[in-house]
Amino acid sequence: MTRDGGWAGLLEPGEEILWQGQPTEGVDWRGLTAPLSLFGMVFTLFSLGWIWFAAALIGGSDAPGILMVFPLFGLPFLAVGLYLAVGRLWVDALRRRGTWYTLTDRQAFMAEEALGRKTLRSWPIAEMSEVELIDGVPGDVLFGSETRARPRRAPAPQRSRRRRVTGTASRIGFFRIAEARKVWRLLRAQRTAILAAARAPEPEGTT
Repeated sequence: MTRDGGWAGLLEPGEEILWQGQPTEGVDWRGLTAPLSLFGMVFTLFSLGWIWFAAALIGGSDAPGILMVFPLFGLPFLAVGLYLAVGRLWVDALRRRGTWYTLTDRQAFMAEEALGRKTLRSWPIAEMSEVELIDGVPGDVLFGSETRARPRRAPAPQRSRRRRVTGTASRIGFFRIAEARKVWRLLRAQRTAILAAARAPEPEGTT
């Protein structure tokens, strides 16, 4: 979505675009130090050990032909480990290539396009409880959080199927943008102006 026509019918009357941009491209190798990647590395090593041990065990014996495929059972686990370790970083880089950020004087938008599917989300500036800058080049501008609920089966008497809802919190914002400081200042200034206008008393004689 761009300034020239991509926003037709999406903005409110009089709404003005203050900034537009995309996350920086490329793989974020800092993710290798994340707990999920470290777990993936351990899982990968375990899978390789399984495959090597099974192959060595079968190779040194007169095992039936059907057992020759036994080491292959480790391949799915190897694939999972490689994805958690490094594959997810490549997927994230591909996802960012189809992501666009837009800041207007009223809302923050995030548009995504993946596998031919387009999604658009927005967050009103007036409802943002905080605006945080994670400085750097690129940097992040955070303005909220959300909890993604997932049902979890809870033990209950008489084998009932009641479920209780749990969830994981995630931050909301513009991630890995080159102009993080500029966007942070724009967003803070606009949020301050909106809150000040909301607190201002109405002129006398208005209804």
